Amino acid sequence: MVAFARKIFYPSLIISEEKIQVIHLDETGKRINRLAEERLDPQIIESGEVKDPQQLAKSLRTLFAAAKITENLVVVGIPENKCYTKVLELPKLKFNELEEAVTWEADTYLPVESEKVYMDWKIVREDQKNTVSILLIAVPKEIIEGYTAALKMAGLTPVAFETTALSLVRLIENSQERTLMVEILERHAVLMLSKGKAIESSSIVAFSEGSEQENFKNLIQTIVKMLTYYEEKKNQEKIQRIFICGEGASTSVRQTIATGTGRSVEFAPVPVENLPKGKEQSLTVVSSLAKTDIQAPRDQYTINLLPPAIQGEFDHVNTESGTKFLLIVSTAVTVSLTFAALIALLVLNNQNASLASQKEQLGPLSAQTGQVVAETQRLNWASNTIVSVAEKQTFPQGKIAQILSNTPEGVSIVLMTLDENQHKLQITGRAATRQDMLKFRDNINNGESFTDAILPLSSLERSQNVEFILTATSL
Repeated sequence: MVAFARKIFYPSLIISEEKIQVIHLDETGKRINRLAEERLDPQIIESGEVKDPQQLAKSLRTLFAAAKITENLVVVGIPENKCYTKVLELPKLKFNELEEAVTWEADTYLPVESEKVYMDWKIVREDQKNTVSILLIAVPKEIIEGYTAALKMAGLTPVAFETTALSLVRLIENSQERTLMVEILERHAVLMLSKGKAIESSSIVAFSEGSEQENFKNLIQTIVKMLTYYEEKKNQEKIQRIFICGEGASTSVRQTIATGTGRSVEFAPVPVENLPKGKEQSLTVVSSLAKTDIQAPRDQYTINLLPPAIQGEFDHVNTESGTKFLLIVSTAVTVSLTFAALIALLVLNNQNASLASQKEQLGPLSAQTGQVVAETQRLNWASNTIVSVAEKQTFPQGKIAQILSNTPEGVSIVLMTLDENQHKLQITGRAATRQDMLKFRDNINNGESFTDAILPLSSLERSQNVEFILTATSL
């Protein structure tokens, strides 16, 4: 995506078991431009899985007609059911190395094979100890593909898929307190524990058709168990604040949860300005979804569960948007440069006429003077050539000295090969710790003689007494 293109706010859909909601924000991203809701029959979606895509497509067409939305590119929020969330702690690596490491870790933590899910990840925290926190989210392929089929029948193309937990954490991601967010819907509640941008846990509490009192008793018991587990079992700081939202979030419910948990309970912050009065909490999650930063799944700072089969359409949309923006900018720049060139041409014509007049007054140079001038020009050209060659020449001894001076104390170089013809460097060595090895790689990258220093993933498996082979490109 073009870095300086303005942010696009697509129509955003929340599809739950009970209803679908659509919001389209204005160009500022602060106010609603279009809004509509449509109730769903209970048999259309069960446990987060689309059971009747034809009927869902029909409801989507009705919804968009009611909202008077003609755009067909949409952001889609899907239920938290059957979603897998995990925070991974990994060493700082380059993007392709992180991608490989996350895939490897996913096979360890996911209860299903990684080939059976659509998954994506993003960096949520970086510290000074050369480690990063990665938020990994995975959803079974049949879940995503069920929604994709219904959207296609309705004439809609998704540019992003997002789980409820991601929309919830965006509401409070600037807070560094560990916080519990609860979305209360008609048939279930979503619990999401987070700190900053990291989702530490999420859970679904199903509601029965029995009494409301029994459902909330069960919800409060689940909340207390989650708080106790993270505060006592995992030795985390006390969770002081609970936020609630959703169509079931009322003043009386807030008081019930506060009394049952002994914690402060607040309504979730509202992300847009002009939500209908009395509907603020019901529309909080879809409003958050509408403000998401849409990037391709390969972006390391966002999560997008878009299937690869429709990834090309996402790329086309971004390229088209960026091209239009660049065309406007380049047209403005071209007009400005043309105007500046005309002014410069007038100035140069005036100077040329002035110089021609001065030349006529001076008369021709003598033959002896002309020879001296020619010889001076030849010597100047020769000296400039020598200086230019000397400046561009870098001797291997200097590069090797830079490597040795940037070798951390815990790293030993066993073998070094520097091929200046191929511009390749290869170093075989040992490191006392993984951090020493990563520091050595960073020192190579940050120097003036080499770039693209890479370590194989196998070198990262051990934390101590690490053997490695580092490759880099010589500049």
